[in-house]
Amino acid sequence: MAKNTLLHIIAIGLLLAACVRIPGQHGTAGNYNGPGASNTECFSEDSILAYNTPAAAQQIGGLNSRGFRVLNWNSYKGSNKIWQEDLERLSSLSDLVLLQEGYLTDDLQDLLNKKQYNWDIATAFAYNDIYAGVLTASRIKPDFLCSFRAPEPLSGIPKTVLITRYPLSGTDEYLVIANIHMINFSLDPSDYRAQLKKTAEVISQHRGPLIITGDFNSWNTERMKILADIIQELGAQEVVFDTDHRATFMGQRVDHIFYRKLVPLEALTEKVRTSDHNPMLVTFRLADDA
Repeated sequence: MAKNTLLHIIAIGLLLAACVRIPGQHGTAGNYNGPGASNTECFSEDSILAYNTPAAAQQIGGLNSRGFRVLNWNSYKGSNKIWQEDLERLSSLSDLVLLQEGYLTDDLQDLLNKKQYNWDIATAFAYNDIYAGVLTASRIKPDFLCSFRAPEPLSGIPKTVLITRYPLSGTDEYLVIANIHMINFSLDPSDYRAQLKKTAEVISQHRGPLIITGDFNSWNTERMKILADIIQELGAQEVVFDTDHRATFMGQRVDHIFYRKLVPLEALTEKVRTSDHNPMLVTFRLADDA
């Protein structure tokens, strides 16, 4: 039954592939004057992540190192009519909003701009001339970002990874965040492993506080093992939810938040009807030994 379900989903994915436009050159779009990103910048020898340069001592204007809230949600392209109401409510007290299947409609841009978020989207494709991909929004601007994409082996529609960096106020530390949407429609684990390995290659250059979050499409034990091994190599651990409403497929959780050199103060999930995934909300502080 599970195999038939997966084949059905693959067939739908192939049909959707005929309706989308994939940009020839990958990059990001945002609402502020900041750094851009291309396929190559994540892996440049000149990447500022490679130098691990500490921030200015006791810097001002970063994320609050004593407590900041992260919202992660696969928003199902905002296709539900009342989805925006959920996002407005969930983001009201969030310092960082990380979306997978973010669909950059005028309504979404208006909401994020009204709440004074600085946002970037790593474009995977355009549907009806509206860009879709992973989107990261923050109360402050990142001082570094890069992104890359990994095509679905069957449909060719890419999944994207967006990596951003933020100073933490009152410290000389930076927080790096990887917002990930993993490939889905592949029975070959090597494609899944390759996308995760590329992500780890970039963020392993950073030795400080780290969040790795997103829709990992970790729907079988083999994928879960690949994910667990790479997370362990990065010295990170998974957020545990006492009441866990995260989406499952084939008996496995597919959405995760991993962290390093941080302390979770509160971790919540919430049931919604406006997406096939439920949002995760976690409040972190900087670890004392970071």
